[in-house]
Amino acid sequence: MLTELLRRVAQGGAHSTAALARELGVSRALLAHMIDDLVQMGYLRLVSGGCKGGCDGCPLADGCAVGGPDGMWALTDKGMRMTKGG
Repeated sequence: MLTELLRRVAQGGAHSTAALARELGVSRALLAHMIDDLVQMGYLRLVSGGCKGGCDGCPLADGCAVGGPDGMWALTDKGMRMTKGG
């Protein structure tokens, strides 16, 4: 399930926690735990300041993750390698 979350993040664009939880068939609380686990394992990182606009021109657009009241996360290099099978 964590790998599927990483794959969805790697697809780019911003995803709300509600939308991702619905797509993955999990509760928002479980999704929050999954994100915490991925941060602890070094696959995601909190983006300072969150997202302040659209994805156009954003350097994180290809590895943008979940956005919401708790912040915005992006794939780390380790996370990018994981989603590419390496």
